[in-house]
This record gives sequence, C-alpha cells and structure tokens, in this order.
Amino acid sequence: MQKTWIDNKSGCHCFMLYARSLYITWGGTQHWIWNCFKETSDDNIEVAKLSHVCWLDVRGKFKISDLSPGIVYQVVYVVKLTNGASGWELPVTLRLSLPGEEVQDRQVSLLEKPRGEWIELNVGNFLISGWRNKRSVF
Repeated sequence: MQKTWIDNKSGCHCFMLYARSLYITWGGTQHWIWNCFKETSDDNIEVAKLSHVCWLDVRGKFKISDLSPGIVYQVVYVVKLTNGASGWELPVTLRLSLPGEEVQDRQVSLLEKPRGEWIELNVGNFLISGWRNKRSVF
C-alpha cells in the first residue's frame, strides 16, 4: 500500500510506502506488533511496532517511472522510538540502492534521537534523470 500526492509548492509527485508494503524481517511473527494509526481525520494506516529481534532488516521498492524527472528525491524512514526503547547502542546502517549507481550507506545513531515522537531517518537522496531502464529502487 502506498500514498501518492502532488506537492502544492513544487508540483512534484510525492509518495509514501506504508509498512505493509515493505519487506520486514520477521514481520509476520511475534517480534512485530501491527497497530492501526490515525494519519488524518479520514485515513487509518497500519504501523509495525518492533517488540524484539536480534537484527533488523527492512526493505522497500518503488517504480522510478512514477516520479517526476529532474527532481532530487529523498528517501526516509519515518519511525517513533518509545521511551523504553533499548538495544540501540550501536548505529544502524541505512542503505539506498539505485539501478546502475553506487550504493549509498549511512550510519545513524538512534541513541541521540528523541523518544515518543515521529522522526525521519534520511536514507539518501537521488535525482531522476534519463535512466534508460525505469526499474525499482531502494
């Protein structure tokens, strides 16, 4: 499931992949709790709440052909860390893979991030320009 819209300021196509559209290691097990979250007055979405795992792998894909050419896009994970969140002493690696381009890796420490509020973890940025094969990314 995804949400698409056109940004009022730039006129560019934007999109959001919801948790059910992502590949989440052990996503269908007791390690994750799926809850409904009220996004707007009309929309409820499912969010994935991690209870415990020994390692974490979350992946997603989208079609580049759905995006506007000549625009720099940013890929982010929107997450909320609870007050009791533990086990985040080591940084997490965020990776953006684009067709025919170098993989972008970033290390992010979650220890420094605020608890109890939605935050964005920037995975990376990319420009849509002249890819011959409009494949999926990330």
